[in-house]
Amino acid sequence: MINGFRGYEEQYPSLVYDILNYFMISITDSTPIKNRSILNFCQPNKEVNGSNNVLYQPDTIDRICRILCDKNIMTCIRSDSALGLNNNYLYCPSNIDLFRREKERLEFYFNSIVYGFPYIYNMYKSIVVPLVWEDEQGKIYMGTGFKFLDGIVTAKHCIADAKNLMIKGYMADELRGKNIYISENEDTDIAFIETKRSADIQIYSEDGEVLQEVLVMGYPRIPSFTDFLTAERATISSKAEARITPSKGTIAAYGNQYLNKIEAMLITAKICGGNSGGPVINEYGCVVGVACQVPDYTYNQDNYYDDLGYGIVVPFKYAKDIIESRNRRMPISEDYFRDYR
Repeated sequence: MINGFRGYEEQYPSLVYDILNYFMISITDSTPIKNRSILNFCQPNKEVNGSNNVLYQPDTIDRICRILCDKNIMTCIRSDSALGLNNNYLYCPSNIDLFRREKERLEFYFNSIVYGFPYIYNMYKSIVVPLVWEDEQGKIYMGTGFKFLDGIVTAKHCIADAKNLMIKGYMADELRGKNIYISENEDTDIAFIETKRSADIQIYSEDGEVLQEVLVMGYPRIPSFTDFLTAERATISSKAEARITPSKGTIAAYGNQYLNKIEAMLITAKICGGNSGGPVINEYGCVVGVACQVPDYTYNQDNYYDDLGYGIVVPFKYAKDIIESRNRRMPISEDYFRDYR
């Protein structure tokens, strides 16, 4: 249960969408917008909230409406009650047909906005999985992957030099004979492991924006443990073409690396070993990139710009390109996949 919402995000997954639908202005509506209120919405009315036996708490519904107003999605047109019972709101979608046609997609989008990163974390935690592999010297490493469509997205450097690979929740027999796809560009640090198993939830993606808050999920290396799923919050601080790795914060920048021409995002969160391959998710619940690496400052030992805690993320569009084309396979041995233990 997310604080302050009485578990509504789990009990009523369509609630935020239903609120918007109720306060939406349309030429086909029979009830004038001025006659709609928080109190009327909370009545056990099947025409309003899709059920004749649900009685919502008005203060919770009003709180959701105010969050939507803060995000410039709705407008408050009347606020004249301490309890919010008679408060009235207005929702004017840019495309009513799209609002009604893309209900499932928009439910996830609006829920992410209202309930925040705790909701997003709970939705994604079932699809973020630990990867464990062994190198030629028998040393064990750990990374992260996440389910998407009919496979698992991860960082290529996690598995490219592995002698064998184990994925939690998958047996070797299920994965044997499956392909791993990589980019034609050797510097694109993304791999797609084909499993032929559908993801547990529908994942949506979009481009990240500078100063946008993001959530990074992954399995960092913690001695004696292999299943600590961590979540960190960050900001995208830059967009660039660069090399790649993972953590949580804000998108700080975008940029380009001169030689390999791969775009990357700089985020205000440090990425450590096992986080590589984890999803980077924005406040709308959309994957914007794949965590891959920390900035490489070895060329100049006097320039420790990673002291700021930056991590580098590959935009998700590169993963989509690999998945859609599936042109290049990564060579693996017949017994590459092993049972997770």
